[in-house]
Amino acid sequence: MSDAEKKIPGYSPPGMLDFPAEVERLPDDHTLITDSGAWSGYGCEIIEVDRLGQIVWLFNEGLKFPHSAKRLENGNTLISDTGNNRVLEVDSKGNIVWTSDGWGKGTGHLSDNSHLFYPNQAKRLENGNILISDRNNDRILEVDRSGLVRWSYTNLKHPHGVERLANGHTIASNSDKHRIEEIDREGRVVWFYGGQGADLLGWPRDADRLPNGNTLITDSRHSRVIEIDPAGRIVWSYATSHRSQPFEADRLPNGNTLISDQQHKQVIEIDPAGNIVWCFRNFYRLFPIPGCLENADLEEELYPESGLPLGWIPCNLESEGGGKLTWDSNVSFNGKHSLKIEYDRNGMVWWQQSVRVSPGKTYRLSCWVKTQGFDSGFAQLQLAFVDQMGGFIESVHHLPSGIAHRGTKDWTKDEFEARAPEIATSADIRCFATGKGTVRFDDFSFFEIPWV
Repeated sequence: MSDAEKKIPGYSPPGMLDFPAEVERLPDDHTLITDSGAWSGYGCEIIEVDRLGQIVWLFNEGLKFPHSAKRLENGNTLISDTGNNRVLEVDSKGNIVWTSDGWGKGTGHLSDNSHLFYPNQAKRLENGNILISDRNNDRILEVDRSGLVRWSYTNLKHPHGVERLANGHTIASNSDKHRIEEIDREGRVVWFYGGQGADLLGWPRDADRLPNGNTLITDSRHSRVIEIDPAGRIVWSYATSHRSQPFEADRLPNGNTLISDQQHKQVIEIDPAGNIVWCFRNFYRLFPIPGCLENADLEEELYPESGLPLGWIPCNLESEGGGKLTWDSNVSFNGKHSLKIEYDRNGMVWWQQSVRVSPGKTYRLSCWVKTQGFDSGFAQLQLAFVDQMGGFIESVHHLPSGIAHRGTKDWTKDEFEARAPEIATSADIRCFATGKGTVRFDDFSFFEIPWV
């Protein structure tokens, strides 16, 4: 990275774990971790750490929001490069030896003329084919290295983890239907667990069939990992007191369980009693969090000719390849600048600034908002409270927020109040957009209300 990039508050240096996704314990007791990166899009990488937590291998060339990495028998690593809509294989020196971008004479198209769209997981099967969870195409598929589709199943909604079982069936995390499903070669669901209901599953993203016939499931929105028997009875569970949003859990040969705790930016190994016996976490903040909102009128530049406003971070990690975030000097409510977002899809983009808060205190956040063409999706002013380890306290779907701005509207003042939870240490002020449209934000105010 250039010296200029390192001055950006959203910069994440190589090797710092920001957002762990898939994890794998290797035969030499090292741990392979897929780091999906910081909200700013920096820090997307695959890292291998030894038992002491030392990084012994790292690959980050061109990755965008990767979700999985699997070490192959030949020593190479198979990666689902989610934000780039591709799967690739790299050798131990970091050379790309194969990529799905080569399918369809370099177009990346499969034999059915489709293209991978947000592939969440990729695994090499014993027959040499690749099993892929193709999230935004709502399917899982088995393909050979030439891109020929050998098998697929499409009755899914945003799937994540996928595994081929010894009996030839496939177990899939049907995440947005809150189910784990076992599917035979003919496409019949022969077993499932979950469905609607808070007492079952909330956005499960990984499921492994264990040697004893039970199934290990990461129940992400419930911040727990559970093991169920074939009848659906919970026989073991591990839940965190904080919102951990676990992505994957693997049962290890020693009986322990390896878990990626996304919200606390760590990978942990727990014993059957739930004690943490190993942990990898090396996250630290490069920049201190200010005690008050900086550059509220958006008139100060980060540094000369940076084209970025002081204090504000453009966040495009979950943009799904779209979005343009600019410090606009053409249209503003007051002064010369505003924060502008142009977006055209169902992912998420936002501008962000972090501010220290006091637990239990009530805060008022306001700004002016102008929208154009938001006939699908919406723009919104949001507040995400964060705990001392950098994890969101509330779900992204339940953040304190202002109006959901839709359509085309002239400058409108948006204002709301929110109480900081008792474990909050800071808050992320978000200027958020999803769907299709253009929005501008200007003239912010954020302060504690002393009389509440």
